[in-house]
Amino acid sequence: MAELFSVAEGVLGKIASRALQEAMAIYGVESQISELRETLTAIKAVLLGAENQHAKNPGLQVWLDRLQDILYDAEDVLSELECEALRKQVISRYGGVNGKVRRFFSFSNPLILRAKLSHKVKEIREKLARISAEKDQFNLYVRSADNDVAHSQSQETSYSFVKTSDIYGRDIDKGKIIEMLMQPSDVENLSVIPIVGIGGLGKTTLAKLVYNENSVKEQFELRLWVHVPKDFNLKKIIEGIIKDATGQSLGDFDIQHLQTRLQNAIKDKKYLLVLDDVWSNDRRRWKELRDLLSIGASESKIIITTRSSEVASILGTHPAHNLEGLSHEDSMTLFKKWAFGEEEKEPRLELLKIGNDIVKKSQGLPLLVIILGGVCFAQRTKKGIGHI
Repeated sequence: MAELFSVAEGVLGKIASRALQEAMAIYGVESQISELRETLTAIKAVLLGAENQHAKNPGLQVWLDRLQDILYDAEDVLSELECEALRKQVISRYGGVNGKVRRFFSFSNPLILRAKLSHKVKEIREKLARISAEKDQFNLYVRSADNDVAHSQSQETSYSFVKTSDIYGRDIDKGKIIEMLMQPSDVENLSVIPIVGIGGLGKTTLAKLVYNENSVKEQFELRLWVHVPKDFNLKKIIEGIIKDATGQSLGDFDIQHLQTRLQNAIKDKKYLLVLDDVWSNDRRRWKELRDLLSIGASESKIIITTRSSEVASILGTHPAHNLEGLSHEDSMTLFKKWAFGEEEKEPRLELLKIGNDIVKKSQGLPLLVIILGGVCFAQRTKKGIGHI
């Protein structure tokens, strides 16, 4: 049951992501996905409450199994929508798609593509609405995951863990960032290192690699990770820092109390703070946060990830590290991992040729390589190799 709850949260998290928000706007499915989100939020609220009932109620177990299938279908559709938006971004920047590769990028006609995706989203929404209506017959009650799950809102977030064996081609970038972290600060203010690049390039992944490096762990007394709200909400950022530093959630406290708690948490401590996915160029709010953070020990450092060179110039005290795409070799290694799986050590030559074409058009964007590799794997699993 906890696994199903996690799948539901994962779908809601994907809906909240900026990449999918952009895709929804591009393909005109905002209202349908908004309805899907509302329905799924209502279902999620009773999932934990079903945990102690399903073993005694075969009908409930069947309902849960059907729900799981729909959630996995929803994940697939949302991934396809995200993939198509990334494809559009890559094509607009680097050029078109042709030949065999086009089959992996869905329809080339934008009107047909929009209708296709809209139909898929509508189908998922209707299935979810039907199964949501059936939940009342089981008399499920709302059980909170952390005292208020029914009323919480899914928001895009990020976390610091990374499985290093899944990452390719970032050793040089990691070394450069670590080198900057180890340098003595030559400014009175906090040292801020910006990582800049377009969406899907792997800025957050690079920050994770640095954050989890043993030499970095040894260098800093505190390591803190916060995903930054798009509006640079100062209260939420402070709450996030305190929670990571102390394990305490202080959402009900006012900002005056929060700033005191923040200063108590970091005072005279050498810390590394990652501010992930910064969008706002509001100098005033940044100065307020920087002033609060300055109470830490000297040699404390901040890493920010952002798509905006303007944000990097406002916040950064170091030249921005402009992240580039992966090499073709690293992209191909990543693609094979996702397209063929662990058990297929030597994929057929014709499949590798098609994969090579796909990787060329991905222009080194790791997220796009991963999504397309996953699409290929799913297509081969469902339809067989003859469809590739």
